[in-house]
Amino acid sequence: MTQPRLTARWSIIEPFTVKGGVGLFSQDPTPDEVNPDFGNPNLKSQKAWHYSAGFEYKPRPYFTIDLTGFYKDIYNLVSRTDKVVVDGQGMMRPLRYDNSGKGRAMGLELMVRHDFTNNFSGWLAYTLSQSKRLDAADPNWRLFDFDQTHILAVVGSYQLPRNWMIGGRFRLVSGNPITPVTGAVYNAANDRYYPSYGEVNSDRLPFFHQLDLRVDKRWIYNGWILNVYLDIQNVYNRSNTEDFDYNFNFRQSNPQQGLPILPILGIKGEY
Repeated sequence: MTQPRLTARWSIIEPFTVKGGVGLFSQDPTPDEVNPDFGNPNLKSQKAWHYSAGFEYKPRPYFTIDLTGFYKDIYNLVSRTDKVVVDGQGMMRPLRYDNSGKGRAMGLELMVRHDFTNNFSGWLAYTLSQSKRLDAADPNWRLFDFDQTHILAVVGSYQLPRNWMIGGRFRLVSGNPITPVTGAVYNAANDRYYPSYGEVNSDRLPFFHQLDLRVDKRWIYNGWILNVYLDIQNVYNRSNTEDFDYNFNFRQSNPQQGLPILPILGIKGEY
């Protein structure tokens, strides 16, 4: 399958560079979606046209600022369907999935990079985006399951004397979309409550943020290198919410927390 792509860069005047690109990309359905028993083996690949445009500013040889806007037009998107088909034996069976969905994604990406100079290297990356999809059985656009409006990452490391190095990473990300539980219905036949839901992906988990630190020490010998490091993840023990647990009648909920502070001591040899 032909997937044309084109990128271009134009250095207008130092230190500014304009760039842009367009291309067709594809992605195969997942194994469960094409499973003959649980999916649709006749699904086609999902496709998307990617468009991007932006500029780079390089005020110093080691310092770069990159700003890029992007847009994706997605089609042949695999989506659930209530349609039925007649198989080769004349039997009716559910189609389960088809390629009638479509989607779109747009946003801005900012990258500020400091190459290794004066014993320091690091970068800052920020993405502002929105991604939505339209499924076959739904007249309304909804957010993709992993849509994240804000994504911020800051990474840096500093080389100390005697082969010591310290570094850190901070992340701040919008919580993933969730479908809110709006109530519950009691079923007397089996003495159980069943939840009722609001619009799909109309709510979000709280923001995720975390700081990780690392200290490295290297000993360089003839023919091999010994590296000992201490990696501390989630330094300030942030309780990031990954989901919610509900009580028996769905009136109360408790957040499911991610990993607490996690120190890791490691030894690595390189030959």
